[in-house]
Formats: sequence, C-alpha cells, structure tokens
Amino acid sequence: MNGGAINPGTIPQFTGDLGELETQRGLLHGAAGQFRDAGADVHARFQGLSAFYTAPEAEQLFATTGPVKAESDVFADQLESVTTALSEYAAEVRPIEARLKQLKADATAFVAGISGDKHWKDDGDKVEENNDLVKDVNAAVAAFWEAERTCANKITALVCGTHFIADDGTGASNMYGFSEKDLDSTKELPWGSQVEESRRWWEVHHHVGSFLKGVFVDG
Repeated sequence: MNGGAINPGTIPQFTGDLGELETQRGLLHGAAGQFRDAGADVHARFQGLSAFYTAPEAEQLFATTGPVKAESDVFADQLESVTTALSEYAAEVRPIEARLKQLKADATAFVAGISGDKHWKDDGDKVEENNDLVKDVNAAVAAFWEAERTCANKITALVCGTHFIADDGTGASNMYGFSEKDLDSTKELPWGSQVEESRRWWEVHHHVGSFLKGVFVDG
C-alpha cells in the first residue's frame, strides 16, 4: 500500500448470488401457498364426512381439523413474510453491490495514479480523493450491514428471535456490523485510512518564516 492509501483489494464485495436468492424466494413463496392449500384441503375433506357420520361427539370430532387449517394459514403467512423480507433485502443490496464494485474500480485507478509517488500526501487534491474514497466505502459497507440486519430482524421477529443491532464496540451476541459514523471515526480500516495532507520541511520553514515576518515586521 502507498503510505496509508486506500487498498482496492480489501474493499468488501458481495459474494452471493442475488439472482439465485430471488429464485429460491419464489420457490419458498410457492411452498407457502401449497402449505396453506394443504391445510384447507385437509379440513374441507374431513368436513365432507359429516354427511355420513352422526353421533353425539360428531360436532367435536369434525372441529378437530379447524386448528390444522388455522395453523397452516399462520405458517404460510410466516413463510410469505420471509419471502417479502428476502425480496426487500435483494432490492436494497443490489445497488450497494454495484456501488462497491465501482468503488473498487475507482480505488484501483487512484492507487495506480499515485504508484511510485512517495510524496502523494503532499498533494491536497490526492489526499482529498483518497479520503473521499475511504468514506464512500465506509458508507456502502455500513449500508450493506444495515440491510443484512434489517432482513434478519424481519425474519427473527416472526419467532421472537434475536434482534440485531450495530456493534457499539462491546461485541454483544446480538451485534453485527458497524455504523457509518463509527467507521468514519476509526483510524485504520481493512480497506485504508483517511490521511492528512503532509508538509515537506521547506514548506514548514516557509510558513514559519512568513509568520515571524508578520509578527516582527508587519506588527
């Protein structure tokens, strides 16, 4: 790495397959409908026997499949909620995936441009470009983590499961990922650091000289 510059090779990239996720989501949604229909069918078929069975306990007997239909509906609703969460996740992550790819390409071009330049941090424009890239990666990565947490929370809420939040540094078991603010305030990240413009010794000498001249000559 060139003196703390952004590292394209460590910028996180999405390694999943959103197309396959959408395919599986569709299959799961279809399964939910089949499960609901199966519960309703069991109940309807059993009720059909009432015309051929008469007994004191008949009403109680034929009521036994009501819960089957009801629970099938509940489970199917939950499956459909999962498919909705997955669909919303895919829609949210797709532009972030593209953004991370573009940032890696931009960072690669930037690093190539400062290759061999030991003093690139003397150039304010280059320092600003590096820092902007790092901050943009921070924003994209934080957004990706947020999308993952949001999707997971929608699913786990169906069974009163774990509610995930951003890590505040304590590393609790329900913490996952970090906020953009925390990433921006971190000095060293896997994909690089925000750096400060440096001054060469003669630049420092020039500014000190100008200051002293202003104090002792110009008053």
